[in-house]
Amino acid sequence: MGLVSVTRVGLKARLMSFKNLCSFFGASLVLPLALFAQPVFAQDTGVVYTGGSAGDGVNAYTGGVVALPGAELGKGLAVRAGVSGGQYRYESNDQRISADYIGAEVALVYQMSGRWGWVNVSAGPRVTDTTLKPVDIGNRMRGTRFDLAMQTDGTVGNEWRASWFASYAVNDRSYITQLRLNRLVDGETDTRLGIEGGVQGDRSYTRPSVGIYASTRLSGKWQGLIAAGASKQKDRSAKPYVTLGVSHVF
Repeated sequence: MGLVSVTRVGLKARLMSFKNLCSFFGASLVLPLALFAQPVFAQDTGVVYTGGSAGDGVNAYTGGVVALPGAELGKGLAVRAGVSGGQYRYESNDQRISADYIGAEVALVYQMSGRWGWVNVSAGPRVTDTTLKPVDIGNRMRGTRFDLAMQTDGTVGNEWRASWFASYAVNDRSYITQLRLNRLVDGETDTRLGIEGGVQGDRSYTRPSVGIYASTRLSGKWQGLIAAGASKQKDRSAKPYVTLGVSHVF
């Protein structure tokens, strides 16, 4: 991260700042596709989603996937786009730093699907702008940053269902992975209960997490989700998190 000489406390805080940005920005644009693994039909052309999470910081996101002409949701080429914003805090050199960020991502998506489930593979540019108050010159995440993000996500199964996603940012060498397993408990409302686990990090840290979640059809093609769990980073106590989201297929 290009850290300057800092105390042990300052070093941990600086790594924490990068971890928060990876977690909240990266997951905001990646997770919704895997989170809302609801059925799609031949006439469906896209999905939109919105939500937020709270843990070590807070964030909100919105985005969508739209099939390109000649394709449909789940088959062929599509475009994914999303925006995200949030705030986190950390300490560096005995100073309390407040970080506000906003970011956007667009990607070309190749979709595959069948009775077995679906898989997406995508890549595209990501831009993030982070403002630090007061300015922390040792934090390489400050200011405007551009990156290339690559991603795969998908779902297999029905009564028992597994879903996953994996994202990698080339410039920052950061990654986010997650695996979910759920069980259908009410077919009429497509209500599912499950467990989730994942690992994220970069060259400077590794952060596993585990939790539980529930998803259900709210109305028509609207789907809702709530998740909660805890994450743990080396030399830090476990931290709880909560995620809420809504999606709509059209």
